[in-house]
Amino acid sequence: MAAPIGDGGRPMIELMIECWSYPDGRSDFLWSVWREGHRLQMGGKHASVEAAEAEGLAFCRKALGRPPDRVTRL
Repeated sequence: MAAPIGDGGRPMIELMIECWSYPDGRSDFLWSVWREGHRLQMGGKHASVEAAEAEGLAFCRKALGRPPDRVTRL
């Protein structure tokens, strides 16, 4: 099966935001960037989904030269 294709025929880049919830009511938000089924980078813990997404977007722009084709919040 071929890898998903993003904008302009390039391999799709996806930014995934995960929420980790704990029994004491705390939540941490982490980001990761994926291309062609391979994780390129992971970020650390953030207190909000917005902060995690902002750092992940900044990574994509700086390291990959473009924003992700898709942002998925899990």
